[in-house]
Order: sequence, then C-alpha cells, then structure tokens
Amino acid sequence: MSHTITGRVWKFGDNISGDNGIIEFSVIRDFSQPFDESGLAKMCFAKIDPDFPNNVRKGDLVVGGSNFAHHSHPQVAVAIKAAGIAAVIVESTETGFLRKAVNYGLPLLLCPGIAGIVETGEELSVDLATGQVKNLTTEAQLLAKPYSERMLAMIQHGGLIPYLKSSHERDSNDAADRMAG
Repeated sequence: MSHTITGRVWKFGDNISGDNGIIEFSVIRDFSQPFDESGLAKMCFAKIDPDFPNNVRKGDLVVGGSNFAHHSHPQVAVAIKAAGIAAVIVESTETGFLRKAVNYGLPLLLCPGIAGIVETGEELSVDLATGQVKNLTTEAQLLAKPYSERMLAMIQHGGLIPYLKSSHERDSNDAADRMAG
C-alpha cells in the first residue's frame, strides 16, 4: 500500500498560533457538543489568509515554518483536516500538536528545511513511510522523519479511535476463531 500524498501547497510562516491564527478558539463556545467540523473548516486559516477557506481544495497540503500551531487545542487539527488538507509538513511544532494531529487522522511531518524548498501553489509529494519529501515543481527533495507502522495504521484508519476500534474488533474475532477452532 502506498503512503504517498501529493497535493498543492499552502505555505504559512513561523510562529503560527493554533488557537489565534489557524482557528479563533475564543469564538468556540459550546465544548459539550461534538466538534462543528463545518464551522471549524470555515475559520481555518481565515485570520491569516481570508481567501483560504474559499480556495482550499480537498487534497491540498499545508507547509508551515518553525513553531507551527503553538498553543493549540484539538480543534486545530480537526479544522485543518475538515478543510480538506491531506497532510501538514512543518519545520517544527510542539509534540502535543503532533499527537493531536495523528489522533485525528491528520498526517503531520516534521521536515527541517521545508520552508526553503516550496512556495504556495507548487506541488509537493510526501511519503509517510519513508519520509521522502519532494517538490514536484522544482525537484528539490528533503527527508523527514518517517512514520512508524503504528502511526501509519492510525492514519489509514482515520485516527486513534477508529484504529483502536478496528484493533479491538480484530482481536475479538481472533479470540472467537481460536475458541471455535
């Protein structure tokens, strides 16, 4: 199975706040309800680039600079994924944002130097299994830290909860087969 994602790039700079840049956390009021994915997608990056919500296409990629999505709540990863972004590739980010992204099925790669080899609108290819990152417009390449088999499985299932449900079902079926056999 291929773990390569190819898409058009939206590039953002350094120190992009998750809660006051990617989304506006202060306008999210009802924390007792499931995430409003449509509402989050509409506010995604709108503060930084007002054209983003109307022009982003399913399968696009986000490239970020250093300290990307700092001070973020889970809604940030959900907003990016709900907007249609297939993967995020950044110079650096907090480990908390990396965990939140993978937990919600949003591939996020740490790739020092990425901001220097790609611009908005160019095509980028990323292989989650090998870490190979290639600008298809300029042919520039970098190597990011690849995903482990478990991280790849979580992304393939759409996040941590779907992955755990699938694992539980598989384990239950295996146990039933052993008992029947």
